[in-house]
Amino acid sequence: MKKTNLIISALFVMCMTSCAFVDAANGFFTSSWGTGLKRDLSETYGKMESKELAGMINDPAIMNDKAAGQQLLVELGKRDDVKNLSAEDKNSVMNLMINSSIDAETIASVVSELTKSDSSQSANPEEIAKEIISSIDKTDVEAVKQILKDTDHLDDVDPSSAALATVCLVAQVAKNVDSSINYDIVQQKVEDIMNASDDSTRTEKIDEAKTSLGLSDDDVDSLKVAVNAAVKLGDLNAEVFPGITIKSLFGGAGA
Repeated sequence: MKKTNLIISALFVMCMTSCAFVDAANGFFTSSWGTGLKRDLSETYGKMESKELAGMINDPAIMNDKAAGQQLLVELGKRDDVKNLSAEDKNSVMNLMINSSIDAETIASVVSELTKSDSSQSANPEEIAKEIISSIDKTDVEAVKQILKDTDHLDDVDPSSAALATVCLVAQVAKNVDSSINYDIVQQKVEDIMNASDDSTRTEKIDEAKTSLGLSDDDVDSLKVAVNAAVKLGDLNAEVFPGITIKSLFGGAGA
């Protein structure tokens, strides 16, 4: 619990101090190297090794510039060696995706609710899930999928970062569902998948969700990765937020 609180607190501070770093970021982009980066992020990132890209993530000029951060995720998503990065670099990649997916106000709202007295008992997990999904920004998830897909090594990375990244991945899928479909139906489909007792049943439930929710092949793949990661993270007793597990948000796999 203590470690989870530290992770969430770090995310909270990181998000809430974004405005304070705007001037620094702007200054960075007016430098000769920074100007080139802003002008053509793809070209600049494309010349760098994956480890170098991951090493840039914690620079305030990247973490607090959404366009730069999202383009960095796009470039990392093209690489097939993200799964070979160090645990520290994998954590950075997941945290960048989280930061690029969830706005500062949502993080602040959730953390504020959960830091109240007895909040883990009184907080409504379904409302938290809805809040995350309703505010999620479209972000490239391929690099994070590589990390989460490697379930044999999820115990090497920070479980809280991995759990929140898994929730963001599910939220990205849910966000892509046609707005005419009621959220409660989406929630129920995800819970059905998470509560499946074995791989065969999960596959069956995912196929049903693909048809009823109109999911793309990419979204189906994301959902499979998220479910398998949730099962592993459940074994590791990972918390998404203090007192909140994947199980309480989406269903049984994250028990």
